[in-house]
Amino acid sequence: MLTGAPRRVRGLRDGVAVLALAWTAAVCAAFLGSATLGPDTFAGWYNASAYWVSYRDGFVRRGLVGQVVETLLGGPPSLAAASVVGVLMVVLVAAALVVLTRMILAVVRDPRDRLLVAAVVVASPFTFSLAVQNRGRYDAVVVACLALVAVLAVRRSTPWARVLGIALSVLVGAATEEIAFAFLGPPAVVAAARLGRTRTERLVGVVVALAPGLVVTLASLVVRPSRDLLVAASERAAAAGLPVTLTEESSISALGQTTRDGLAFTAGISPVTILVCTVLLGGCFALSAYVLWARTGRAHPRWALLAVVAQGVAALLLSTVGDDYRRWWGLAFVGMVASLVLLTEGAVSVPAPRHTRARPGRPLVVALLLASAALQVFPIWPTWDPAAATTASIEHMRHPEESCRSISTWTRCAPSPGSATSGSLRSRGTGLWTSSSDS
Repeated sequence: MLTGAPRRVRGLRDGVAVLALAWTAAVCAAFLGSATLGPDTFAGWYNASAYWVSYRDGFVRRGLVGQVVETLLGGPPSLAAASVVGVLMVVLVAAALVVLTRMILAVVRDPRDRLLVAAVVVASPFTFSLAVQNRGRYDAVVVACLALVAVLAVRRSTPWARVLGIALSVLVGAATEEIAFAFLGPPAVVAAARLGRTRTERLVGVVVALAPGLVVTLASLVVRPSRDLLVAASERAAAAGLPVTLTEESSISALGQTTRDGLAFTAGISPVTILVCTVLLGGCFALSAYVLWARTGRAHPRWALLAVVAQGVAALLLSTVGDDYRRWWGLAFVGMVASLVLLTEGAVSVPAPRHTRARPGRPLVVALLLASAALQVFPIWPTWDPAAATTASIEHMRHPEESCRSISTWTRCAPSPGSATSGSLRSRGTGLWTSSSDS
């Protein structure tokens, strides 16, 4: 029985966990309320413009969801249909996060730690609050695929059928967003490997699970959409009533960007901005990973470290070509949780000695919960840095020489008095980063 100071400390920790969960509910309600009551589509016009990108004009990266929508509706979506798709995206990502939260709670060894683990996941700036702030993005499908990989790996059925299901999940994620492969790969490897009985079976399972998604990812990176394809998609969106033009940045125009463009764009952002975002978001990610690993039994230390590092490296690499830093760390966080679930489920627990450094200190845990709550309102991209906004429009693909300062095929321009800046456009698109993140 806990008495005296230990009980008071645990009570403080649990109280902070409850407050963090309540704060998360308030933040989510505020974002959803503004989306519902606002004059724009539920997802915001910038994010919603991606729904008009499909395979009707040939293969294009991120065209899967638009193709599914067109197939179900018999043609391009209307504004009302776009809002429905945005709502479904939020429902999908919320359901996937609930599944992953339940799965990680199921592997917590000490029942007294379940409230803490639930708070670390639910109140994280990388889960529910990001899902509603980032509403309508295809990241929702990637999160759902990560949850499906974890579910397939622990269910009891034919191993090879589950490997094929994992391969399909990675494929769908990569076809939805080519960046998804970096986050789906590590948990898919763990999931496929644990289904094999011999080294050969594990190796074959990993290859089968990754190969289809890798092919689609490479094709998405190599095949750059033509200007005519982007113009056609923009015209369909504009015909439906979306305020998309050839002179303004949108999810459609961002598809024409390359890795070289993204690197050049990042070179213009203040190093202080990049450092602040990396330290705050990356630090929260790393500390959360340590706390979750320690509170779920500390299974397979080397593999757990490798899985966490792989997700962190993926977020850092994406940060070199796009400044949607919170999105990258969000996908890395969900991938990390899925990996820890797979490594811990069915593993032998390694109890941590009480009151030793092997067990995260309660003050450190309280600090993590407070930091997570505060970072829930941290911008998805560094809105305070003027250099973090671009005008990656389709017209700038055609006439980059007419802009004030050319960056490969894209431009970064100082706003003229009274003009609509890329920052204002991004606020109309729910305040999300909208250019080099899509390289």
